[in-house]
Amino acid sequence: MFQEFFPALSAVVQSLSSGSFCGMDLNAMNSAFNTGLNAQMQNQYNNIIQTNMNNPEIQRQYQVYLQQGGTLNFRGYCERYAETGGFTQQGYQNAMATQAHIHAQDSANMTAYLQHSQQLQQSTWEHRNAVQDRWAKERGENLAAQAPYINPQDGSTWQLPTNATPGQVFYDNASGNHFVMDIHGQYWVNNGQGWWQSMNYQR
Repeated sequence: MFQEFFPALSAVVQSLSSGSFCGMDLNAMNSAFNTGLNAQMQNQYNNIIQTNMNNPEIQRQYQVYLQQGGTLNFRGYCERYAETGGFTQQGYQNAMATQAHIHAQDSANMTAYLQHSQQLQQSTWEHRNAVQDRWAKERGENLAAQAPYINPQDGSTWQLPTNATPGQVFYDNASGNHFVMDIHGQYWVNNGQGWWQSMNYQR
């Protein structure tokens, strides 16, 4: 039953790989394709069951089945008849093999889903932790009313008050540098030799 759907599936795959589909909703296309495919398969399955139900020989066999204590209704009997190839030994073996394959595929799909979910969860946790660490660092800097500023001239970093009054000068004894914040919140550094260099806030 499934083999006749493979050419249709192949045609869709080939068409997807041959053109530009950037503006298309591929998830919606896939869903629509699967819905149509399932509907076709269900129709064919129903036709097979209906054919069995109209078969006089199967109707006769069903009466024998009931006389022997069978409990399936006629449609259920016809479905089972189709699944087992007419209740033959080979048909039973094929049905069991099909069920085993379906279970194995379901198990593999579930395993892949769980692995993907775990990877996604781990990635989400790592991103969340990185964001929280950055926020905690910034909160700590804000609570301490200090933040790092870089002198782009020489790459040196200085911890300076973030709540300084514009025009207030800070002097570093070790380096001899002067620091001052302007009315726009921009820090400047002066090395005592007559020039001022703007500083960059380090995030």
